[in-house]
Amino acid sequence: MLPCQNTCPNYQHGCHKSCAAWKELQERQRLQRQQKKAYLDYYNDLCLTMARQFRAMSPCRLAR
Repeated sequence: MLPCQNTCPNYQHGCHKSCAAWKELQERQRLQRQQKKAYLDYYNDLCLTMARQFRAMSPCRLAR
């Protein structure tokens, strides 16, 4: 179900393919997904770097 189906007075089956409001909504959602992905990538890299640094600082166990 399309989110605009119940609220759009001009809704007709298949009209979202040419609707400017629908395309704008899709573009906003695409930009929001890109921003979320960039945020998660940044903090994932930061956490991996910190984990790698902590591992490098910890004493090595001796093999017996």
